[in-house]
Amino acid sequence: MKKLDIIVKYMDLNRFSLAYVLSIVENYASSRRFVNKIVLARNVIREIERSAADVVVVMYSLMTPQIFDEAFRKEIREIMSVKKTSNIVLVAGGPHASGDPIGTLTKLGFDVAVLREGEVTVPRLLDALMGFDDLDSVPNIVYKDGSRIMKTFDYVSARIVGSAPFSRLFKIYAPIEIMRGCTHACKYCQTPRINMFRIRYRDVEEVYRYCMYYARSGVKIVRFLAPNGFAYGSDGRRPRPEKLERLLRTCKQISDIKLVLGAFPSEVRPDFVTREVMEVVSKYVHNRKIAIGAQSGSNRLLRYIGRGHDVECVYDAVDLCIEYGFQPCVDFIFGLPGETEEDVEKTAKVMIELARRGCIIRGHTFMPLPGTPFENEPPGRVHPRYLEALREIERMRRLEGYWKEQEHIAEKIHRYLKENKCTT
Repeated sequence: MKKLDIIVKYMDLNRFSLAYVLSIVENYASSRRFVNKIVLARNVIREIERSAADVVVVMYSLMTPQIFDEAFRKEIREIMSVKKTSNIVLVAGGPHASGDPIGTLTKLGFDVAVLREGEVTVPRLLDALMGFDDLDSVPNIVYKDGSRIMKTFDYVSARIVGSAPFSRLFKIYAPIEIMRGCTHACKYCQTPRINMFRIRYRDVEEVYRYCMYYARSGVKIVRFLAPNGFAYGSDGRRPRPEKLERLLRTCKQISDIKLVLGAFPSEVRPDFVTREVMEVVSKYVHNRKIAIGAQSGSNRLLRYIGRGHDVECVYDAVDLCIEYGFQPCVDFIFGLPGETEEDVEKTAKVMIELARRGCIIRGHTFMPLPGTPFENEPPGRVHPRYLEALREIERMRRLEGYWKEQEHIAEKIHRYLKENKCTT
């Protein structure tokens, strides 16, 4: 019987997403006697050299900014050199592979790009790579077939299935994903498109089991992960506070853990910050900060980018958070496509006003991500008026964010996508 080694690349930025990947492959290995070992590797080349398996699958989870890291590029070049004499299959997943699968194969050198849900795709992909099935029977992948690029059929499950949010083997405990996907169509965002504009939820009982496992493993603070933290159980358009309360009340029964919702690594839409929701959240969560995605202080620009809420909604959300004893952390994106001088001035004034009310302002620079309607737009620039406003907010000690670094990354992404004519 042929033997399979699975090497999962470890990168600090991807630590939590890797917990889900590892959970999938650990579950796969439990029923496949031909899996020789699973390795979580900082140094992939060293692990390849150590392997004596017939097939070595090397898996990366990639976000677009990571592809410009020189250490990553050097490692891929070295793997490509080794591949000439070894049976190595390079597999990429994550937002970048989903947004630019063809570039992931033709420009980065991967053999397979996994487009969306690993729980569905990865076990069938590994079976196919071991010769038990054909690659064209595996959903949600783009792969090389000689000189041709092949895409298989799309599949999105009706619910979040299969993978635990932790790795038993490597003791990595990620935030528990309670929601996947988004029904909104913000033009800068990959999330709704990766999930084909569908939303799914983990059942309350399943989330409770994971919380219990975390408590028994010594994890004291359990963070919930969702594109919109207050949307649990809803249709994605209006909150269902009774369903959110059932989730939080059930998990709160575990006395050894503290629950975090609506803060890092999630945010909430301002139109989901209602009095009914805050009545629920204030009873159960440990965090005292709520991350709110405003993105702009211009109603015209909010309509253009497809946010589905207005500035007045942001003020209402902020006031409710403060009333219930939370500090709002409000996100803004600088240099959005179509932004005018008037939009900049309005946004600057809104940021200053929110900071004066006690909000933390978290600044971001627009990055043209592959697979979005804005992928071919120019990179974001931080307008001098924003810099002036940010200096004032910094004097209030109300400023966070990485807009400076993101401005440089945005330029690199734009140049890469323009040169390689990203095709999704």
